[in-house]
Amino acid sequence: MRVTVLGVGRLGASHAANLRALPEVTALTIYDADPTRAAGVARPLEAEIAPSIGAALESADAAVIVTPTGTHAALIRRCVDAGIPTFCEKPVALGLEETRDVVDRVERTGAPLQIGFQRRFDAGYQRARRMLSDGEVGTVYSFYMVSRDAVPPPDEYVATSGGQFKDQLIHDFDITRWLFGDEVEDLYATGSVLGFERYRAIEDIATAGVALRLRGGVVGLLSGARHNPAGYDVRVEIYGSRDSIAIGLDPRSPIRSVENDAAPLPGPAYPSFFVRFGDAYRAELAHFLRFARGEADNPCTARDGLEALRLAEAAERSSRAGRPVRLSEIG
Repeated sequence: MRVTVLGVGRLGASHAANLRALPEVTALTIYDADPTRAAGVARPLEAEIAPSIGAALESADAAVIVTPTGTHAALIRRCVDAGIPTFCEKPVALGLEETRDVVDRVERTGAPLQIGFQRRFDAGYQRARRMLSDGEVGTVYSFYMVSRDAVPPPDEYVATSGGQFKDQLIHDFDITRWLFGDEVEDLYATGSVLGFERYRAIEDIATAGVALRLRGGVVGLLSGARHNPAGYDVRVEIYGSRDSIAIGLDPRSPIRSVENDAAPLPGPAYPSFFVRFGDAYRAELAHFLRFARGEADNPCTARDGLEALRLAEAAERSSRAGRPVRLSEIG
């Protein structure tokens, strides 16, 4: 397959390397708005550098979009109109109206579009989902999710990311729907710029908390942070009538035990999301190529992207208004 990668920043460069390692990728083409960056990524991968988006898509059997969020919708439409199976990193777009437009176009045309929520491909999340589905946990009462970056992303990225709820916690919103097979009824969100006063100027936050309730009655608590010096920390604890389970805990847990303070600390958790979800990213792209060839179902549709964005919009509205928001208020 001839695969084109649009955008080779941190994540795009990683996707390009993962794609090059797949045996079915016979040719890899790269386009980036920064020619120097494109050259630096393409050289070790022996990838072709395209001078324009049009040239990059001209002979592509599949496209992978990892450009800034504000460009996603236009590029998806371009690929859809060209009949190119497409993978796009989350979110589909920053706004609901533009996202709905993409969803309508994709569903109307039947165009193959997979959205990038890599946690769905992580072995721990997949096993937990099977355990929940098989009833091993019993009736789920509540859950607790953590998403904490080790190092804040660059300020220029934060300024165009759409905000913490749409950029960071949108993963938690998506995986909540996927894990529990249920929709959110209502939520209350709050946030702070503590330690990051500069975020106030772009109307963003650095630390967030969300309390939500699923239609079936399950209560969830979500905690997000842009800065966690102990390491990249993404985990879930699920409490049920038969058992309690956790995803993402390992010997490198960043939590320091006050009861056993004299013991050697395990050191930092994962240093980056590339390490924490490296296998998941690789599995996600391998599945996309099967999906692009018509050999597998779509594991994460454009509508899934829309529903995750609705939750992010609800959280943003709740945080600003200081009140709970029902999902029925969001479209």
